[in-house]
Parts: sequence; structure tokens; C-alpha cells
Amino acid sequence: MVKKIVIVGIVLLMLVGIFGCSSKDKEESRKEPIVVEKETKETDGLKQLDLDQTFKKIDDKESFIFMVTKSTCSYCNSFKKTLVPFLKEYMDILFYELEVDMLGEMKADVEKNFAKLQKKIPEFGGGTPEMFCYEKGKLKKTASGEISEAALYNFMIDCGYIKGDKKEEKTEDYSFQTSKRIKNLNLIEIAKKIDNKDTFYLMITQSDRYNQAFIKKLIPVLEDKKADVAVLHFPLEQKGTDDEMNKAYETLMNCVKDLSVSPAVFKITKGKAEKLLEDNVSVGDIEKAFQK
Repeated sequence: MVKKIVIVGIVLLMLVGIFGCSSKDKEESRKEPIVVEKETKETDGLKQLDLDQTFKKIDDKESFIFMVTKSTCSYCNSFKKTLVPFLKEYMDILFYELEVDMLGEMKADVEKNFAKLQKKIPEFGGGTPEMFCYEKGKLKKTASGEISEAALYNFMIDCGYIKGDKKEEKTEDYSFQTSKRIKNLNLIEIAKKIDNKDTFYLMITQSDRYNQAFIKKLIPVLEDKKADVAVLHFPLEQKGTDDEMNKAYETLMNCVKDLSVSPAVFKITKGKAEKLLEDNVSVGDIEKAFQK
């Protein structure tokens, strides 16, 4: 199962979900044109937004919640079984859906609009489902993955839509195995290495079971090959000013281009990135990638 990454630009702390779908599952092409209506539609009891409507709500400093989904995401569809009845009970919550794979007619259109969404909302890294709570145009809270009903209830409390005591949530331990071959760096440190034209391996991770399983397979290969990897973990910790973080984020994106899937491993050479691995692949695939 492909997992996805959460990218943070200006606002740098968010919740990491347990399960979700990746942008890697986007359709290669579309036979039928997709007509995006400017009036808000409603499916499965959820009001639909297109890209322009979403951006306008943010620019107009509205208070609302929207969820990024994909039509092909099984976790999205599963989560809706919890979400839709919940919203029927709390009908005053302004909740919308944005289907990220419905942002264009062809794959190139989808990827272009996907990039626009990430630029507008750096906190979105491509995973679905993912919820964003805006208050007067400012991002207040995020949550990703197929969360439980208790977690959804608590999310709404944090967003200010429900009053009361929070419910107990079951927590999962997604701590990573460590190794001297793995060095955790922050965004600004990674950007500096790129600017300096360094040659190095870069791994993008986040806290979930897929990344956890991948790193467990990766470490023995790194130790056998005596290869070192710089790791950038999401959600990001702020190290520097907003301007410094934005500049570093642009440097990273200009280099690697695509941060929609994690785990992912790149080889960075003189400011150019080659993607070696993505997803929780086999040990054989990992060994092959590091043969060079």
C-alpha cells in the first residue's frame, strides 16, 4: 500500500494520520472530459469544492473545513462511512470535499493543479484523506488518514465546532529503528546541501506503519553497503523564520519535484534529484537501488 507524505511550509505542526492513499494512484489518462461546476455540488452528503472555490474561501478569510480525497482511495471511501453519519448529527459544521484526482481532464492537468494545491497549501503533501480546518482564512488544524470516530470528534473540538470533553483515542507506536547510517536533518539543512551541490542520499519519511516497515528493511542494506542517508521527516519542525522555511521548501521542491509519496529515497547529485525508491518496497528493490 502506498503511503503519502505531509508537506509543511509556513505552518509546521500537524497531525499525522494512520492510514491513507497516495497521489501515486492518479489515473494515467481520462477518456471523458471532466466538467468542473462552479456551483457547489453534493455527493455522499458532502458538499463538493473545486480548486478555485477552495482558494477563494481561503483568500476571503472564511472559516470552514474541507477534506482532500481521491475517487480511487479506498481509505477515503471507508472514512466517509464514519464521517457522513457524523456530519448528519452535527449539521452546523461547514464541511466540504475536494477530490484531488478530479482537478483536470488528463494526467498532466491533474499534476499541474495538484502542484497548485500544494503551493497554496504547503501542509498538503498528497495523501488522502486529509482534513484542513480554516478559521478566518488561517489554517488552524489538520488531520490525515482514516481516523477513528473519537479522533474525528476531538478534531472538531479543536476546530471549535463542538464543545465538551475529548474522547479517548487509541494511539499507535510508529517509532523508527535507528542507525548510525541514518542522519535526521531539518528542511533548512537539506536545502543548504542542495544549494552547495552536495552528492547525498535523501529519504523522505513520516510516522506511519508503512514508513516504519520500510526503514526496518532499509537499515541492514545501508549498513551492508556502508551508505549514509539524510532523512527529512514530516511533519516538519520549524528551524528558522517563515521566509527561511519558504525559501528552503522551494529549493527542495525545485530539486526533487515530487514529494507526494513516502517513504521515498532520492540520490541528489549537484542539485539534481534521481528518485531511487518509493513506497514500502521489497528488500530486493532496496538492494538494487543501492548497488551503485
